[in-house]
Amino acid sequence: MITVVCTAHISQESINEVRKKILELKPDLVAVELCESRYKGLLEQKDVPIFELIKNKNSFVLIANILLSFLQRRLGEEVGVKPGKEMLTAIDTAKEMNAKVALIDRDVRITLDRALVKMGFFEKLRVLKEMLTTFALSKEELEKEMQEMKKEGRISSILEDFKNISPNIFEVLVKERDAFMAYTLLKLQENFENIVAVVGAGHKKGIEEYLSDPGKIPEVNTLLEVPRKKFSIAKILKFGVPALVVAMFALAFYKGISLRSPVGLWVLNHAAPTFIAVMLAGGSILSAVVGMIASPLTSLNPMLAAGWFAGLTEMKVRKVTVEDVSEMFKTSSYIELYRNRAFRVLLVTALANLGSMLGTFVSFPTIIFPLIESILR
Repeated sequence: MITVVCTAHISQESINEVRKKILELKPDLVAVELCESRYKGLLEQKDVPIFELIKNKNSFVLIANILLSFLQRRLGEEVGVKPGKEMLTAIDTAKEMNAKVALIDRDVRITLDRALVKMGFFEKLRVLKEMLTTFALSKEELEKEMQEMKKEGRISSILEDFKNISPNIFEVLVKERDAFMAYTLLKLQENFENIVAVVGAGHKKGIEEYLSDPGKIPEVNTLLEVPRKKFSIAKILKFGVPALVVAMFALAFYKGISLRSPVGLWVLNHAAPTFIAVMLAGGSILSAVVGMIASPLTSLNPMLAAGWFAGLTEMKVRKVTVEDVSEMFKTSSYIELYRNRAFRVLLVTALANLGSMLGTFVSFPTIIFPLIESILR
C-alpha cells in the first residue's frame, strides 16, 4: 500500500500533519520528494566553487534560481517555517520509528537542465516576473495561500495557471517528476508493503494517477536524458551574429572601405555599456575596466563572454571563498544577498554579458547596416 501525503512546502500545519500521518500509519518506508542534491542542500552542505558558477552559460537563469531559493527562505521566515522542514520532519519521524527512508525525486540538476533546454527566452522572463511578484505578498496572504493550496480544486486551478504561464516548465517540473516519483514508488513497493510518500500538494494527484495506471508512465530513461537542441534561434544567433560581423568587416576591407571609424565605434559600443553594467552591478573599477576591454573581442567569439572576464576579476578583487557561495544559498535578507561577495560576482558576470549583448545590438544600425550599404554600392 502506498499512501501519498501532500504538503504545502512552507507550512507549519503541513509539518504537524506529516508527523501525525507517519505515526498513525506506521509505514515500513517513508518516501520524500527529495533527491540527493536537494537533501544535502537542506542540510546546508553546499560547496560549489564560485568559478563553476561564473562559467555557467546561463548566468541570468542561475541568478533566477538563486532568487527562487531566496524567495522560499523569505516566505518561510514570514510564516515561521524553514523551507523543506516538512521533508526533514518526515525523515526524522521515520528514523524514530525505525522505518526506512527513500529519496524519490529526480536529480534537481537533470530537472533544471531539461527545463533550460525546453524553455524559450520569453517563457523564462514570464516565470521570473511571476516569481518576483510573490515578494509583495504579506504574511496573512501567504498563510491563506498555504491553506488554499491544500484544497484539491485550488491546486488544480494553480497548476492550470502555472501551465498557461510556462507550459514547458510545467511539463518538466510537474508532470515529468510526477511520473518519475510514481515509477520510483512502484519499484520500492516490490520490497516494502506499507509506504508513506510525502510530496508537495501539486504532485499528489499526478502521482496517484500514475500509480493507478502504471502503463502511462513514460520510459524512465527518457525522463533522465537531457535533450540537446540541434538547432535553436539562440544557437543560430550565438554563432551567426559574430560570423556576420566578421564577414562584413572582411568584405569592407577587401573593397577598400576604411574601417577606422567602424572599428572605433564597435569598440565604443561594447566598452561603454559593459563598463556601465558592471558598475551598476556594484562591481569594482578594475572589473569594469577588464570587462570593457574584453567586450569588443569576446562579442566576436561565441565561445567566450565578457562577463567571464569581469566576473573572474571581481572574484579575485573580493577574494570570494566557497563559504561565500554557501552563505549565498542561506541568506534571507535583501541587503545580505546583495552584500554577499559570491552573489555580487554573479551579478557582475550577468550584467557584463548583458552590456556586451547590448553593444552588439546597437552596432547593427550604427555599423553593420551602413557597412552593408557601402559594400553593395
